[in-house]
Amino acid sequence: MPAEIAAGYCGELTVEAFLKRVGSEYPQPRIKEGRRQLWLRDDLDRAIVPYLAAGDLAEDL
Repeated sequence: MPAEIAAGYCGELTVEAFLKRVGSEYPQPRIKEGRRQLWLRDDLDRAIVPYLAAGDLAEDL
């Protein structure tokens, strides 16, 4: 997902706030092609709730 959607998914109020935390609280984007940056939901889930994300969350649902 692009940064705008990833920011909302993580509960950040702005894209800028999300991007400031990338690399510390949130993972680096999985896809980086020029200016295009995309995050995977599973990567963000592991950052948001690390103790629940030991496996694939989609499989658990």
